[in-house]
Amino acid sequence: MKKLIIVLVSLAGLFVVSLIGAYMITKHDSVGFGDKVAVIPLHGTISLSQGTGMLAEQSTTPQNFKDMLERAGRDGSIKAVVVDINSPGGSVVASDEIAMAIEEFEKPTVAWVSEMGASGAYYVASSCDYIVADRAGIVGSIGVISIFPEYSRLLEKIGVNMTVIKGGEFKDFSTGFRPLTDEEKAMMEDIVEDIYDQFLTVVADNRNLSKSYVKSVADGKVYTGTKAKELKLVDQVGGREKAIEIAAHMGKIKGEPKVVEYKKTGFFEEFVGTAFADFGYGFAKGLIETGAWMGHSY
Repeated sequence: MKKLIIVLVSLAGLFVVSLIGAYMITKHDSVGFGDKVAVIPLHGTISLSQGTGMLAEQSTTPQNFKDMLERAGRDGSIKAVVVDINSPGGSVVASDEIAMAIEEFEKPTVAWVSEMGASGAYYVASSCDYIVADRAGIVGSIGVISIFPEYSRLLEKIGVNMTVIKGGEFKDFSTGFRPLTDEEKAMMEDIVEDIYDQFLTVVADNRNLSKSYVKSVADGKVYTGTKAKELKLVDQVGGREKAIEIAAHMGKIKGEPKVVEYKKTGFFEEFVGTAFADFGYGFAKGLIETGAWMGHSY
């Protein structure tokens, strides 16, 4: 009886692990047969750190995105990647990190702009080998902005006095406790212009356009996907299926491509733990590859 209980518990444990693995398969690689196109999301604000809490806005971090991209690189069945973009942009540094990761990626990449690919999100899109945008999607907003709220009059009105002790003339320029001086404005204008120039250079190089032309359409304006195509900011107008079709062609996939949807952190990684989830994933993958269990794949 004791041996039977041990056997039953062991089988139950293996069943649970295989379920975790099945989840990880649908989340990560959809292990199966045939060549595939991976779809990697870039949704929400691009930031260096992930927001926490129930009310945190949707965002994409370089680490999260690079984890998915590296997984696609390791999977031999993935022949091309579609970057599914719906983002207003965000951090300059975070956008640059993601763009550089795409540029270094060895497999073909296609950006698909659905509702919005603006500012830093367009910066990322331009690093892909090809850009497809929905005809009604918003593309562009090429530019840089730096905002410094100043509320000295409000503090004065409510009777709050701020005493600042500093070492360095410009150390308190961004506190908002006083207006910026002309020298401080000039300093920040130089920084913004430098970053703007970098933006123009990257887009011009990635899109094989002259820097002067990019500057002529990079005044912060946004365009529909149709207009962006006319302005050479995107290569083709179309939906998600068109982006997948182009990616499959670039990846030399014959016939209808299988599609793998990559997603951000899921239930088991958050509540069970990455190590346990990865073990379950590997276990189920082994079952599939040996023919012990047949899963589903797009």
